[in-house]
Amino acid sequence: QRRNQKVLEETPSTAIDEKLRNKMAIRGEKKMKRNMAEKLTASILAAVLTFGMMAPQTAMTAEAAAKSTLEKDVQKLVKKSKAKKEKTQKKKLKKLFQYVEKNYGYARAIGFKNSRGWEKTFTAEMIKNKKGSCYHFAALYAFLAKESGVEARICLGRTNGFNKARWQDHAWCEVKVGKKWYICDPNMDKFAANSKGKYFMKTVSSMKSTFKKSKTIKVNF
Repeated sequence: QRRNQKVLEETPSTAIDEKLRNKMAIRGEKKMKRNMAEKLTASILAAVLTFGMMAPQTAMTAEAAAKSTLEKDVQKLVKKSKAKKEKTQKKKLKKLFQYVEKNYGYARAIGFKNSRGWEKTFTAEMIKNKKGSCYHFAALYAFLAKESGVEARICLGRTNGFNKARWQDHAWCEVKVGKKWYICDPNMDKFAANSKGKYFMKTVSSMKSTFKKSKTIKVNF
């Protein structure tokens, strides 16, 4: 028994040390992996936050650039029409009305949707293509009126102005002179039968049998 005890006392601790080293190595490896995962998570989070901050700024920059371009283009048209040389709002609006009728043709728009900002997109398209639908005519004229210093809005609804027997979807412009709103519809004035001069500066109340309004959009650059 004494001999066995002596053998045990003299047994080297190599095996125990090896197990301890293995445990420490495993712990160290786990800690290293945990640190790497934390760093990766932090990097991903930082990238997401950076992109999240940049994306709205990029969108805002693009929107501001489009707004600036549209405003400049509209200013050029108002200048070309010579509307600002006129002294009264009505005469300015008449110049713009005649300019739009003379310089722009018709192109049908299929599947119109009243989505946010459509009026700016349609105005830009009209200026570029020199033709468009009633929505394009209404948007362009509204922005021209706005640029000339007159409060303007686009109206969406229905009309029987092209065919008395049938109501159809339509868009037109209304301008405010003094305390009253007036209908200005260069599209119908140009393309409806026997309508020349009939749809400029007509009071809203006098045209109730021709226009049924469902929505208005105030124009701003």
